[in-house]
Amino acid sequence: MLQHRYDVQGNRTETQMPDGRTLRYLYYGSGHLQQINLGRDVISEFTRDHLHREVQRSQGRLDTRRMYDRTGRLTRKLTCKGMRGVVPETFIDREYAYSGQDELLKKRHSRQGVTDYFYDTTGRITACRNEAYLDSWQYDAAANLLDRRQGETAQAGAGSVVPFNRITSYRGLHYRYDEYGRVVGKAGP
Repeated sequence: MLQHRYDVQGNRTETQMPDGRTLRYLYYGSGHLQQINLGRDVISEFTRDHLHREVQRSQGRLDTRRMYDRTGRLTRKLTCKGMRGVVPETFIDREYAYSGQDELLKKRHSRQGVTDYFYDTTGRITACRNEAYLDSWQYDAAANLLDRRQGETAQAGAGSVVPFNRITSYRGLHYRYDEYGRVVGKAGP
């Protein structure tokens, strides 16, 4: 059984493992995680910029660097092996591009290729495409997600209206609601 301890700010400071070892979490300022230790070993260390955004994380031999644009959006996430060496080996490289409305337009992943995202004029995502798949979405006038893909035509009464703004079925998942409109059950694959 895991046991946790917290400081007065609600930050987890220790996790007691079932085998008796203890993970320790070190923070600075108003609760920014700086380091995770297991005994005397550093498990992970975090470097932050002047806005306290994570810009580098070490995890054993892996180092991850995050880069942001002027508006604070993540533009690149680079994970390398052996960053402390002369020539690090790139493990995973991700780049992100955004629209003027802050919508994610493109994600380039060194292992999964390029993914493009498409939106309607109200900013709702309508499609996602890469080399392996294409998925799309449609919405009703109240912005409820419909159980059909973009380009599919509505059949009378089937998926063209969401009664009481509650989705009861979506791509094989079935939802139940309580009298206040909160989801109380979800069933499906």
